[in-house]
Amino acid sequence: MNLLDILAHPSFKSGDPIVRAGGAKLDDARVRWVHSSEVLDIGPLLRGEELLLSGGTALAVASKSRRSSYIRELAAHHVSALAVETGSELPEIPSDIIQTAIEVGLPLIELRRVVPFVEIAESINSALVSDSVSTLQRADAVSHAVAVELVNGAGIRQLLEVIAVELEVSVSLLVPGTTSDELLEVGEVRVNSGVTVDVEIAMRGIIAATLRMDLASSLQQPLVQSVGDRVADVLSLALLQQRPPSLGDMAGIELIRAVAADGREAALADLCGPAGIDPEFPLVMISARTTDANRLRGRVDRALDGRAERVIVYANPGEMIGLAVLSPRQQRRARNDVLAGLEESIDELGASICVGPVVDGVRGGAYSLEQARLTLELAAASPNRAEVFDSDGSIIDRMVSENLTSAAKVRLVEELLGEVIGHDAQKGTHLVDTLEAWLRSGCNTAEAARSLFLERQSMHNRLQRIFTLIGGDPRGTGRIAGLMVALRVLRQIPSKYHSV
Repeated sequence: MNLLDILAHPSFKSGDPIVRAGGAKLDDARVRWVHSSEVLDIGPLLRGEELLLSGGTALAVASKSRRSSYIRELAAHHVSALAVETGSELPEIPSDIIQTAIEVGLPLIELRRVVPFVEIAESINSALVSDSVSTLQRADAVSHAVAVELVNGAGIRQLLEVIAVELEVSVSLLVPGTTSDELLEVGEVRVNSGVTVDVEIAMRGIIAATLRMDLASSLQQPLVQSVGDRVADVLSLALLQQRPPSLGDMAGIELIRAVAADGREAALADLCGPAGIDPEFPLVMISARTTDANRLRGRVDRALDGRAERVIVYANPGEMIGLAVLSPRQQRRARNDVLAGLEESIDELGASICVGPVVDGVRGGAYSLEQARLTLELAAASPNRAEVFDSDGSIIDRMVSENLTSAAKVRLVEELLGEVIGHDAQKGTHLVDTLEAWLRSGCNTAEAARSLFLERQSMHNRLQRIFTLIGGDPRGTGRIAGLMVALRVLRQIPSKYHSV
């Protein structure tokens, strides 16, 4: 169901809705579920394509910076729209919320009448469940028809024709070769909507092809995606009959498995030759938290095409693991190319993904993978969080996590930040956040004030209180590095500090 349909739904219309931002996206934005919450940290808990209902209670008392981060988090987690009820607590939607929603492209709807959210959620979610059941039944029927054709001896082209006819879409199968790409294409799209569904076809742990379906309408997307997921195994069997994986492909997968298991150096070296990898070349390991490792595997392959000497990607349950071999010359630059490729494709990747540190050859792969995983753990990255993390940027966090005991962490924070934390707890201030923003800006007061949406005088006043609590202005004293470390440690120590 798209947002236009929801705006026309009787239960939603009773709230007298008006669109304040993102009106151009109403027709294309699909809604998978309706959810209500006043929690401003809800973004990481959502899966995407939700219509979020808010009574505005928390937004009415939140700071501008908190409201901005709330809207940005919802957009980053692919929420379809935010509907905010205005009334006595929130007479109107603040202009800064509307402006941020416009900037990030999040549809924002104002509900100008009080309406029970439970009624909206129950009525619309019931309709969504009914549509979902019908979609699954139709998808099962199409995938069964494709399976029957395979049993009856049909080839790849005949299977694609069944999909094209049943769904009324254009179907292409891109089969990567050693020197060229082979493209099988059947069917015609009646209207070119620009909406495409890609499904990766895996054979024995290797991405063997990409099934691409061009749709006549975005409304077809749920059904087409469901069919694609179901026919992937059937097409994999058909491809396996025509072109089994090469020795090099299989060796690459075994190599990455051995690295993940921290295998013996001799075994790793033995696998490098068949996989086409020099065991002495520098490399980085990549870890991604994802609910669909198979699909992400092919997307990462595309994102890193031409960015490294050799890329191998492997799917584990809940995790995708990648190995990127770098040029021995300008290793840091080569690693930056890998990061850039992932960042440029992050919307398509739609997962938390981290690039580990550079290591000298395959024998260091286990360490690089371990540090990439640790970075994701410390960042509390979720499978549905679309963000690229750089393990180099969290080196202090990683060192603290691995080398300091809990007691040592508490002592460090108490020594350098104890009075600031106590002041925040007693007065309800945000001096810890202010100090961190100031240090991150390179002690640039004007820049820190802008990042916190504060007037410069308010920023100066906060800094003077902070300097009093930490024993004076830290500039030129050698204490800045310690304060930065203490702020990073603060995230890792017992929950007595987490309310700050």
